[in-house]
Amino acid sequence: MASVPDPLLHDGLEALAQVLPRGYSVAPSSMTALKGDPWIVIRNKAKESAVCLVLARRRVEPRDLGLIAAHAAQTPHRALLLSPYLSPAIRERLRGFGIGHCDLAGNAQIAIDAIGLALEISTGAGPGKSSDRGTRSLCGEMAGRVARVLIDFRAPGTLAELAEQARVESSYASRVISFLGDAKMLERKPRGKIEAVNWQEVLRRWSLDAPLPSRGESTTFLASRGIDDLLARIGPSGFLHALTGEAAFAQIATQPRPTRLVMYVDEPEAAVAQFGLHPAEEDANVVLVKSADRSTFQRSSEKDGFRYVSPSLMAADLEDEQLFERAVAWMAAHEADWRR
Repeated sequence: MASVPDPLLHDGLEALAQVLPRGYSVAPSSMTALKGDPWIVIRNKAKESAVCLVLARRRVEPRDLGLIAAHAAQTPHRALLLSPYLSPAIRERLRGFGIGHCDLAGNAQIAIDAIGLALEISTGAGPGKSSDRGTRSLCGEMAGRVARVLIDFRAPGTLAELAEQARVESSYASRVISFLGDAKMLERKPRGKIEAVNWQEVLRRWSLDAPLPSRGESTTFLASRGIDDLLARIGPSGFLHALTGEAAFAQIATQPRPTRLVMYVDEPEAAVAQFGLHPAEEDANVVLVKSADRSTFQRSSEKDGFRYVSPSLMAADLEDEQLFERAVAWMAAHEADWRR
């Protein structure tokens, strides 16, 4: 579980400020950080205040929650988890631990009796939907489609051409382009073609705003005979799949084969039955993702019976930040090989 860079903390607190009830405000606290995690102060209309520990994490999986809960238990104050996206299952378990949450998809829950705060919002945004924050971030499937076209193609063309390629409405593409333009990630002539895209920064921002758990329903399993045996059976099986993350990076950049396989599938139950996978969490070595958006299979490639997602999606799905930056560096050095 990786701690997150400052942009997520900034965006997460901005999202919290927007969903707090009228009269409430949030501000940084001067208290010394607890093992790197900062404090905030939330105030109500009467200027009564409560201190809250902020746990900003780029990605959160079920196996991370024990450590998060142990860290939160070190203080008597309320803890609040910030992340680009938190699945319903993660949010429910956080409630059980007594930890509040707020994600960039607009989902939030925090209760602080001392200042009369009881906030709970479930937008349904994330897998398969875009929240209202989609124009101020790259959360949601529609924003992800636009981001991928900007990354994958050297010359995205006009706004209409971009929208057609991404299969989104022109009005939505326009809002995303406006956001990225304001963030200095691309240049566009007024009402004209997109002239330049800083695809590395778009990829970094998309990876931050829309991590792997936001792309669909993820379930973890154990392949008891190991990854090599599983791959040996997947290759000749003809089963519809798309390898992503470390497995896809290993294929294009001759990296060591991963010890954990992440794979998009249409039918997780069929994959479990066909390949003899066993439900697991702590010792899981396989993650099956039932994507909420079929565009995850677009621009994928096939080799030796295996299907791999596009390099942009491969990198965005990497869960280790150092490995992510290695992937971006490889993509920059081999841009002619993958960018169309």
